[in-house]
Amino acid sequence: MMKFTPLDKRIWIKGLTLECPLGSALSDCPLNALRHLPVDQMNHTINNLTDEQVRKITRIHQQCDTARMCTIQRKSTRHHH
Repeated sequence: MMKFTPLDKRIWIKGLTLECPLGSALSDCPLNALRHLPVDQMNHTINNLTDEQVRKITRIHQQCDTARMCTIQRKSTRHHH
């Protein structure tokens, strides 16, 4: 598995903030608070996150992505029977 630097993770978080890869973010997504900000303010906020905050956000999103993809796959499998 590739190792991502805190900078790589910050770039990924910026992308996630602009658009949830699964269409719509859950109501408890930690990035919801940033989504309404102007882009320059959002970038500034993300650039100033501590490495620990960055790790936490990326971990939450990896778990969310996995859990939601499993749910989507289960639903689509059910419709084919």
